[in-house]
Amino acid sequence: MKILVLVKQIPDISAIKFDQKTKRIIRSGVKLLFNSYDKKAVEAAVQLSEKYGYETYAASMGPPDAAEILKDSMRMGINHGILLSDRNFAGSDTFVTSHILSALVNIINPDIVLTGKSSLDGETSQVPPETAWMSGYNFLSGVSGIEIMEKSVEVTRDEDDGISKYEVPLPAFFSVSEKINRARQIDPSVKIEDVEVYDSDITPWKGSQSPTEVVDTFPLNSSRNNKFIDFNKFIEILHEAGQGPSDPHREYISEPETGDIFLGLAVDDPKISMEISSKIAESTNDKITVIGNIDPVQLQGMACHQYVYLEDYSSVSMAKYVAKYIQDNPVRHVLAPSNLNGRDIMSFVAASMGLGLTADCVDIKMENGKMIQYKPSFGGGIIAVIKSKTDPDMATVRKGMFQVRFMSRSFETTKIRSRAAPEYRIIERKKLDSGLRPLDTPVIFGIGTGVMADDIPKIYDIADKIGASVGATRRVVDMGRIPRQFQIGLTGVSVSPELYIAIGVSGSDNHVVGTRYAGRVMAVNKNPDAPIFRHSDFGIVMDSHEFIGELYSNINH
Repeated sequence: MKILVLVKQIPDISAIKFDQKTKRIIRSGVKLLFNSYDKKAVEAAVQLSEKYGYETYAASMGPPDAAEILKDSMRMGINHGILLSDRNFAGSDTFVTSHILSALVNIINPDIVLTGKSSLDGETSQVPPETAWMSGYNFLSGVSGIEIMEKSVEVTRDEDDGISKYEVPLPAFFSVSEKINRARQIDPSVKIEDVEVYDSDITPWKGSQSPTEVVDTFPLNSSRNNKFIDFNKFIEILHEAGQGPSDPHREYISEPETGDIFLGLAVDDPKISMEISSKIAESTNDKITVIGNIDPVQLQGMACHQYVYLEDYSSVSMAKYVAKYIQDNPVRHVLAPSNLNGRDIMSFVAASMGLGLTADCVDIKMENGKMIQYKPSFGGGIIAVIKSKTDPDMATVRKGMFQVRFMSRSFETTKIRSRAAPEYRIIERKKLDSGLRPLDTPVIFGIGTGVMADDIPKIYDIADKIGASVGATRRVVDMGRIPRQFQIGLTGVSVSPELYIAIGVSGSDNHVVGTRYAGRVMAVNKNPDAPIFRHSDFGIVMDSHEFIGELYSNINH
């Protein structure tokens, strides 16, 4: 039995600079690193090899320097290293990269392919599902546990609304979450022979064939001007926000003015589905059709002319339906949610139809009939402006990016029940604690590493009393203090409350990109020079423990 791990070398995103004059990213002198998610995939492969005696391979696509992470993989216990390196591969987007990697998968013919859920420089999460589709492998993303059976694999998957366990037939391809393990230390003194190098002889695909292109880049600058205040002023601001936002003016969509279709996808989450349909209505006069797996009762008022409800459809069967719909109808643009299943479905559609896809966008604009896509990269500090060369152009967008400004009085609904056999069997499903409020309240508390673990229950108690919700930074989530589904930032969710209260948060680009649509941001940090104050409207220089204690007393008395 063989396991292949796909790994990537990335620049240190904290050291990336942007040249305002040339509008270019400055990579010179930036240290290259082993993508941390991929290192966990290597660890998972080595653990399975140690347990079952499997032969293991690690492969990376990149310049000759990328051989170093393959050697590190072998130092961790991988048997073979393969570097895919050729000038023809330069400039490959996710679609072409997936074609090149799938060519290698078909050469190695492994029983299991593992990779990290994404790379920290791009955060698309598209390459794993696209490569799996092109390779003909069963796929699941966000896997946090793997057990090998005789002819299948049992995996635990972290989902947007809980945790599920699946039985997946072999051959199988999994992207792993950060929770799967703690990767072992690498001993750089261990001597490793040179890795094997494959060039463009393995595939006709070239970077120049990429169906998407970056047309511009610019830094994400904060437009907030922090004002330091005292605790009493903060209480005033909190009371104002707690009254909730005034209901925004909403318009009803009119009848379509063209025969073209702007297609939206409604996947798992009614709130982001409403945001997407409203953004589409704001952007087009075309017919708005939405295809989704959400009961239409939960989507009343959604801004569309037609809703196709796919009941009991898996991600694969839904992707097949969407692809067939695009083939049979004049679809010009497709917009979908950047949640776990939304990304997978769109990646399957892109892979099956040869279409460009931009993931995790924070905005879209229409120019000359094309959908221009704005995507954060390199930890969220830089925005890439991307255009598709193929039609329809497609993108996934982050939750909380768009306000619901448009609605419909009614829409035509077509219900279709799946007759396809599922690709994998659900063994168990555990939903999140229903007592945890979704991150869509007028006030949201954000917990950083400056908050002591013993103070977190107090924050939940405060939030419960004022009708607020609680999220956290990635590092707090990695510590297991807050469920992953409540992680705010580039690798989590975006929020748009009236008031976001960041307690003990340092203020990295990765986190603040998820709060840029908050009405006001209030930061609490004992360091007056903390970066979070550059991204805040108000700030209190105060120890987090002291602030939480004082707020707890105020709310309870």
